[in-house]
Amino acid sequence: MFFHHRPFSCVARGSGRGTLYFCIELMRLLKMAVAVLVCKHAVFGQLLVLPEKQQDPFSAEGHRYVSLLNTHQHPNADSRIDVTYYRLNLHITTSPNFLRGVVTLKAISKVDQLATLSLDLTNTLTVDSIKMENVNVQFVQHPTTVSIELNRSYGFGQMVVLDVYYQGIPQGTGFGSFVFGGHGSTPWVWTLSQPYGSRDWWPSKDHPIDKADSVDIHVTCRQDFKVASNGKLVSITQNPDNTHTYFWSTRYPIATYLVFVSLTNYAEFTDWYRYSPTDSMPVLNYVLPQHLTQARDSLSKVLPMLDIFSDRFGPYPFLNEKYGHAQFGSGGAMEHQTMTSLTLAAFEEYVLAHELAHQWFGDLITCANWQHLWLNEGFASYGESIYAEGRYGIQQYRNRMHETMTTAKRAVGPLVKIDTSVVRTLFDQPTVYRKGASVLHMLRRVLGDSVFFHALKSYAADPRLSFGVALSEDFQFVCETVSQQSLGWFFQQWLYGEKYPTYSFSWSSVQRSNGYEVTVNLSQSTGTANPAFFTMPVDFRFSTDDRDTTVTFFNDANPQQFSAILSRRPAKVELDPDNWILRDIRTNPAIPVDFRLRPNYPNPFNGSTVIEYEVPRAAFITLAVFNLLGQQVRTLVNEPVYPGLHRTTFEADGLPSGVYYYRLQAGQTFRTRTAVVIR
Repeated sequence: MFFHHRPFSCVARGSGRGTLYFCIELMRLLKMAVAVLVCKHAVFGQLLVLPEKQQDPFSAEGHRYVSLLNTHQHPNADSRIDVTYYRLNLHITTSPNFLRGVVTLKAISKVDQLATLSLDLTNTLTVDSIKMENVNVQFVQHPTTVSIELNRSYGFGQMVVLDVYYQGIPQGTGFGSFVFGGHGSTPWVWTLSQPYGSRDWWPSKDHPIDKADSVDIHVTCRQDFKVASNGKLVSITQNPDNTHTYFWSTRYPIATYLVFVSLTNYAEFTDWYRYSPTDSMPVLNYVLPQHLTQARDSLSKVLPMLDIFSDRFGPYPFLNEKYGHAQFGSGGAMEHQTMTSLTLAAFEEYVLAHELAHQWFGDLITCANWQHLWLNEGFASYGESIYAEGRYGIQQYRNRMHETMTTAKRAVGPLVKIDTSVVRTLFDQPTVYRKGASVLHMLRRVLGDSVFFHALKSYAADPRLSFGVALSEDFQFVCETVSQQSLGWFFQQWLYGEKYPTYSFSWSSVQRSNGYEVTVNLSQSTGTANPAFFTMPVDFRFSTDDRDTTVTFFNDANPQQFSAILSRRPAKVELDPDNWILRDIRTNPAIPVDFRLRPNYPNPFNGSTVIEYEVPRAAFITLAVFNLLGQQVRTLVNEPVYPGLHRTTFEADGLPSGVYYYRLQAGQTFRTRTAVVIR
């Protein structure tokens, strides 16, 4: 999804139908079971060796996967049912504005003795009746849900079928959900349900974790309107009352928020994506008549995008139906499955790339809950740079990633969001979009191009995830399986940590019998205790007048010293010269003139506080904490330290409230300050 309220930055499965539908059917059969994932650990090859002391705090173990999947559902989502099918039969009028609908739902009971169920529907729409086997059943309508008393008790695995009759004027929430709008004097109706808006216009189990295997969408409206929606257009039926009914149908699994309708007096044109020498897929475009010429010029750019993304991610997931665009009046663009909705301003090249990338990452594989939205938006944002690279070359990729990471530095909090209640905060551009893309960029450097793109394809094709849902742990598990590396150190700090490193370094060289020994002293600050430092492979480029050599050091301590033997004495040293890390570099850091102990922050504090200290020359440093009785209660630092500014964290777990002293000692030099613990 793209929004206009923030500026734009630069702003198939198998080869045959049988393979495709086998995989879809397999997903349907496996939908009620959660695979137990076992993380196999392996050491890094070549230079990137994970030290034994580095514990992997975040391996993708099955019990964690099951726990997350079961506990992060929306509180209104009825976990006792697995919806397999919806049929929406909608009558939409614009004079007056009104919606009348019948939604048929088929669901499998996941419990014994299922006698009631709950659907998501806001009470701005009135439920007239609910029927099972053509007989009315009892129900109670709540502000955002409908509780239904079934016609009998259903056992585990039995199919529940019901029809919900309702009517009213939808009141849009979030980004709009359902809008009676217009262009000029012509009415224009559209929907945008992400993340919680489906319930504003049709009854469903409105949570991404439960994808229906198929959806049929019937929309009856005035005859001069065309209706855009998901899947294939099956028929257009003329009615005797000067209306007609569009019938769209998708036979791919789909999340409720990706179901959409959009209708007005559209102009229509079709491009064709040739994905094999003998097969083509329609790229169908519904646009306002006054924008037809501009649309033809702009929207055709998706054809080379389809080739680029199919090469990088695997075949376009919905080859048996379509791709396309439907113009709408909301702010930005939205990756509705098989047909992106977008504004005129979103006819821009990289917006088109972003939304097309979503067809793999967001639609084919959907985040299992909104905490892990970066699996949708971060991947699609990274898709913009992948398109730039495939279309215009590696330098354009680097340019876009530089812009992306510049924005990502404004990220607030972890990438995996804790609070998903405020929609605008959930869709935070610097954090979820740009930091998410930056994480993939850094992962590409950690794994190398070949392994990284193999992992992306394996993730998209994984039968446990493809046409289903995923958590961040699932993506990590695939990357670990493909690379045969333990990557918990990487995902933990970048997904659940905050901020990014600011590096400082100094270097020297000494002539040896076998060349020049170059020594690099590297330190970093993060401005947070989560994490206190970032473990990363860090590139250093050593340059002479006529050549350069890049050496990668695995930075897993702070500070840390590295050395390498070079054939020539370097004249210049650059840290991360190709901009692979989300970071800042403190250039030419001034060496302190004296030992200095800075005030801790925050102070007073509850839990932990950060202490910074300055060292003018290499020295053995002891930094300890004492209570008012002079008893030492913590040792924070007790090791040799290089010149510069350093940071450590004082964890006060187990200590009572009160005043404490922390003291820096370097030989016969002492510095002391006061910290206050409050409970």
